[in-house]
Amino acid sequence: MRFRTKTILGVALIELVLLAILIGSALSLLLDSNEAELTRRLQLGGKLLAVAAKDAVITQDLATLHSLVTEAMDSGQIDYIRILDADGVVLAEQGKATVLARPFHQEARIDEVTDGIYDWSAPVLAGGIRYGEVQLGVSTFPLKLMLASARRWAAGIAGLEMLLVALFSWLLGSYLTRQLNTLRKASVRFAAGDFGHRVPVGGDDDLAQTALAFNGMAQQLGESRDLLNAENVKRLESQRRAEDRTEQLNAIFALSPDGFVSFDGGRRVAHANEAFTRMTGIGLAQLGGIDEQDFSDLLAQRCVAGARFPGIEALRGSALGDAPGKRVLIELAAAGKRILEVCLRASDSSTVSQLVHFRDVTHETEVDRMKSEFLSTAAHELRTPMASIQGFAELLLTQDFDEASRREFLSIIFSRSEQLGTVVNELLDLARIEARRGKDFAFKPTQVQTLLAEVVSGYKPPPGRSAPTLALPEAPSYMMADRRKAQQAILNVLANAYKYSPGGGEVSITVLDPLAGTVADAPAGQAPPMVAIRIVDRGIGMSPEQLLRVCDRFYRADASGSVSGTGLGMSIVKEIVDLHLGSVEIESTEGQSTCVTLRFPACRADPGSPADPTDAAGRRPGA
Repeated sequence: MRFRTKTILGVALIELVLLAILIGSALSLLLDSNEAELTRRLQLGGKLLAVAAKDAVITQDLATLHSLVTEAMDSGQIDYIRILDADGVVLAEQGKATVLARPFHQEARIDEVTDGIYDWSAPVLAGGIRYGEVQLGVSTFPLKLMLASARRWAAGIAGLEMLLVALFSWLLGSYLTRQLNTLRKASVRFAAGDFGHRVPVGGDDDLAQTALAFNGMAQQLGESRDLLNAENVKRLESQRRAEDRTEQLNAIFALSPDGFVSFDGGRRVAHANEAFTRMTGIGLAQLGGIDEQDFSDLLAQRCVAGARFPGIEALRGSALGDAPGKRVLIELAAAGKRILEVCLRASDSSTVSQLVHFRDVTHETEVDRMKSEFLSTAAHELRTPMASIQGFAELLLTQDFDEASRREFLSIIFSRSEQLGTVVNELLDLARIEARRGKDFAFKPTQVQTLLAEVVSGYKPPPGRSAPTLALPEAPSYMMADRRKAQQAILNVLANAYKYSPGGGEVSITVLDPLAGTVADAPAGQAPPMVAIRIVDRGIGMSPEQLLRVCDRFYRADASGSVSGTGLGMSIVKEIVDLHLGSVEIESTEGQSTCVTLRFPACRADPGSPADPTDAAGRRPGA
């Protein structure tokens, strides 16, 4: 139901109630006053007539009584009169026959009348003796007619007033609803975000004041929206930057080889990256929500006795103490015995209290150890020939010797200088190979048979040892190689075969070539076949542990120093073969023999064949 209709109905209802009360009260007052007046006249007329007829009733003077009744009836205000004696005999009466024929019923009030005649009686008294009675009646029809007319007039007036009220209510409702509709339409536009719209203001009444307040509210909302939009843009930008930073940090933590463990404000483990779990073998399920003490105990249990995790509290004290840069190393007892460097970074954030960083320094530690061993070995290897050179040179300078002794001393000096030069040359070779990464290699199809013949002819076996035996394919074999570097690698392996078989025994060289005698290259898109050069000795062999480290730099299987060398020979071999996209395979049985297989990419001697075959990953030799 619309507001205007409600206004009209509300005002009309109020007016209807008020008119009903007013008309009801007026009609009731009109009825009471007319009833009282009618009763007063009827009683007064009855009493006067009883007094006037008293003597005639006592004397039974019928003519006088008839005359009195006639005079009373002539007034026109009484419908019938009847005079009775003490015995109830009618002495005189006058009125309509139908009214006189009805029985007499005296009513105390008009509302008790049932036959349309208001009956009343007055006794005829003399000296306190009742001689008769005067009965008279008045019709109530005129009163009812007058009341009905009054009701009709009241209803007409009430209807007219209701019409006027409805018209006024409609006008008022139209005015109010027009203003309210304007406010409603403005509210719809405001809800759609149009805060620049304004409500027209006319006059200075309450609705005008409401429209002014509405416009003020719209202006405030528009300004607030602009501020919120600006703040929201800033917040979204900050959120985007935070998300980008979070993604970057997550990617860094996920891809980082270092381990990270963060603790929340309560110093409980909040997050650990996968690198940490790989390093320590501690699963994420074991870390979830544990405090720093439990974390310290869990990690300490996985360390060797001499290099246990000192605990978060000790790390925090070290980080905040006098030696914040002090290096803390722990060693895990699991397979591989990783050595980890641990440091702690405290934070003032409410969500992250501290971050523990774990870095795997096993290789660095091992390199440091091997370097120390190398420096010790190199110093020994350099000091020994230098001491011999210095000692024999001093003897030659300070004393006179015969020619044979002089030549012997000079031979020793020459031999030791050669040994010294070998050490220096190997160091320079390894440094050059690492620096150039094969960029100075000249890869060409190289015949294996010719290459090995040059190596064997140029190698001088130790005194008393025979030259290596060769088992070569009848058809020429070709490999893509840098001739000089390939010779160096084969020569290093051959020298080790003789060096580590001091008890003698045959040293053999065998060539396996899947392309020997063919004119076909490897299928397109596949790695080329390999030429295998296998060198076997019958020497001291190696243990499985030594075999794992034989190509490590500075490593020597013979730690006693009885066999000369720097521990760089096999490292140089592996670097050269790797740059040829080949491989080094070593099999050894301790105390029996060692078999070293060098594999190089096979190729054809056909000038039209590719000069730089690629491996399965698409790399070319030297890459």
